[in-house]
Amino acid sequence: MSTRWFVFLSLLLAVTDQVTKYLARVHLDEHVPHEIIPRFFRITLNYNEGIAWGMLPQWSEWFTYFAIIMVLVILMILRKLDRDEVWLKIALAFQMAGAMGNMTDRLRERRVTDFIDITLFPNTRWEYDWPIFNLADSYVVIGTIVLVLVLILVHEREEEAPKSTESVTGKLSSYGDKQQGEWEDVERMPGSVPADEALVEIRSDSDSEMLSPFEEEEGTHREEIEEMLGESAEDFETRKKKRRKERNRRMLGEKPGEGIEREE
Repeated sequence: MSTRWFVFLSLLLAVTDQVTKYLARVHLDEHVPHEIIPRFFRITLNYNEGIAWGMLPQWSEWFTYFAIIMVLVILMILRKLDRDEVWLKIALAFQMAGAMGNMTDRLRERRVTDFIDITLFPNTRWEYDWPIFNLADSYVVIGTIVLVLVLILVHEREEEAPKSTESVTGKLSSYGDKQQGEWEDVERMPGSVPADEALVEIRSDSDSEMLSPFEEEEGTHREEIEEMLGESAEDFETRKKKRRKERNRRMLGEKPGEGIEREE
């Protein structure tokens, strides 16, 4: 979903918060409870210049600045999130709505209107009168809970995802006397090429001919080669063997003519 829908959701929630606060200020008397659900839920108008429980009222102006910064930061985060990160956007939309709702109160009256009054665990030994709050406070709590759940789920998915296996490449190891330059191929390993294709040219001090894994099979495409080069297959084979011998002499470090003298 597009980011503008979540911004619209935040504005809608913030407007709802302001409407309920306006109705509470118009129709209720301060500190007079109106019981809705006995011993559990009441509507009580209260003004709060600080934060929860009325703490730090002298910091009301700083809370306003903090709310403004929070709204701007959330807007920047929403714009950078991917379209499929819906629940994360919902969590941030609720938090932004809560910040805007209480920020509007502080900018207009330098205090926040509260009216939701509940008692936790009524008629038990754990009975507790929760501080009076408003819808904006609820938005912040809901957004925080959703945000924590999203982060937990993302972390669990990352742990459950199969770890990427390291690629295994075929390796050649040396055997025998390395000083003489003798090498052999190793067994086929996962990720390597077939053993018959992974042979390495064997280098020795003898005058034996070099072995090549890419040598053409005898009699392969002789007619096509003869037609392409305009020469007989016998001449082509002779020239190919000569070229191979010259290449082998260069790899052995022989000077031109040395191999020919030994052959003589």
